[in-house]
Amino acid sequence: MARIPNDVITEIRKKADIVEIIGSYINLAPQGKNYFGICPFHNDHSPSLSVSREKQIYKCFTCLASGNVFTFVQNYENISFVEAVKKVADKIGYQLDIKDKIVNKNSKYYELMDLSNKIFVNNLNSSLGVKAKNYLINDRHLNEETIKEFSIGLALSDNNLNKILTTKGYSDKEIIEMSLANNTDNGLLDLFRNRITFPICNHEGKVIAYSARIYQNEDTSKYINSRESVIFRKGYTFYNYDKCRLEALKTKSVILVEGQMDAIRVYSSGIKNVIASMGTAITTNHISLLKRLNAKVILMMDNDNAGEKSTILNGEELVKNNIEVSVVRLTGEKDPDSYILKYGVQAFNDALKGEISFFDFKLRYLKKDKNLNKADELAEYINKIIDELNKSNDDILKTITINKLSEEYHIDRKILERKLIKTIPVIKQTEFKRVKPKLNQYHQAAEAILYLMMSDPRFIRKYKIELNYFPEEKYKLIANDILAYKEINGEFDIADFMTYIKDLDYKEDIYRILNDYQDKILPEEFDNFINIINKWIKENKIEKLKEQLKIETDIKKQEELNDLIIKIKKGSED
Repeated sequence: MARIPNDVITEIRKKADIVEIIGSYINLAPQGKNYFGICPFHNDHSPSLSVSREKQIYKCFTCLASGNVFTFVQNYENISFVEAVKKVADKIGYQLDIKDKIVNKNSKYYELMDLSNKIFVNNLNSSLGVKAKNYLINDRHLNEETIKEFSIGLALSDNNLNKILTTKGYSDKEIIEMSLANNTDNGLLDLFRNRITFPICNHEGKVIAYSARIYQNEDTSKYINSRESVIFRKGYTFYNYDKCRLEALKTKSVILVEGQMDAIRVYSSGIKNVIASMGTAITTNHISLLKRLNAKVILMMDNDNAGEKSTILNGEELVKNNIEVSVVRLTGEKDPDSYILKYGVQAFNDALKGEISFFDFKLRYLKKDKNLNKADELAEYINKIIDELNKSNDDILKTITINKLSEEYHIDRKILERKLIKTIPVIKQTEFKRVKPKLNQYHQAAEAILYLMMSDPRFIRKYKIELNYFPEEKYKLIANDILAYKEINGEFDIADFMTYIKDLDYKEDIYRILNDYQDKILPEEFDNFINIINKWIKENKIEKLKEQLKIETDIKKQEELNDLIIKIKKGSED
């Protein structure tokens, strides 16, 4: 792992605006001095992440995630600290000169996949790729710009890829692990041969897998896909997530389709907020990726029975995780790719405007293939709707639906209402909620001093001269680390200090102090806080002496202890 000098890290952090950097990942809205957004580090429903431009730090008041610009990027993108620094440097246009490559444990695999993709792209654009490119342009109706943007390539039939990769220093094991070749009795055999390659990228835009399609009339599987590996797992990946992220954040919606060609077609039609599930049901890891977008999910599965079932399955998973869901069903064609090709972009946009709620879609789905003129099938249908209503905590939705059923099917409203489970008030999630500590005057004074020390370095020196001690261990440790940081760096920078203390147990206390005392105390109150702490110190001394006095049996020593207590009391009264 390459090391970036501390002074360079500090320079990058000072040049980076934390509001702008975090705002490129999640929506932030100003509120007082700070900015607030939906926290991406827990199942957040209301803006609980606070970002301070003044202090260049962030804090979630629910899950207590906190740090500076580097720790946010590091945790959001699940990368190393060094990679996060590099990412921030890139975002602000800082030329970071690192002699050694920034690597992680899987860097060789990423490099291997990147090289293979460059080879595939080069193949497509060579004389050997004319037929394949003509297929993409004439048969699949993709233009040169789209082909380039999605890095579509070509795997040749000459079994030469593995040989090239071997000469570049990659082992057979690495090539096989990345599904670029299989081991046979005759040595390595390229997995993708005579196929058009569609690279699959992670959320950072790094190639992690392929989907490869035939383009000539051959009696073989239409698609071959990479096996799962250390860098590729279907349940962790959406196709085109890296490209759609910013648009989804902007529009607060993301269209979920099934296949990569659907995603490519929609995206190239100017609708950028689209991702593909690649035929996989939504997992908890998918949910985490979607939560980062803070967007409504528009389900646009294929227009067939399997697509309907997939809509129900995925929709229920999304709703369960408190993600807003709507549904668009395209009629006349099976999927978005063929729909746009047949009817055009405008018709597709019109179809988007006709989205319906997931609940309404479920009602339609439940009605499918039922003869509602038959009493038993009508009863079954209504009972299923009641079951769905009982899953909801929305009383308005229940009332509207019950009224509709009553009017449409001439059923006594009271009968329907009796089948409803009484709604129990939903208690807001409190799994991460922290109770604000009730502090006595001594604790308040200690925290106020610490706040002033972190807000204005002048008070660090005053603390050292006038006090240099807290009776409680926690406050003493925080103060000592502030002093140590100042001693090492010659100055005090709160955002950098957050990195300095990132692994310490009392980090949460520091963030709470910074928040609780902001704009609530004046610098001129410092001396008063010092007096309170001195009083606390003396009371602590007296208390300890009294405890000692209780167990002391020697009369002379008892007298000495009593005299000492009196002296301390007099001192406190002066």
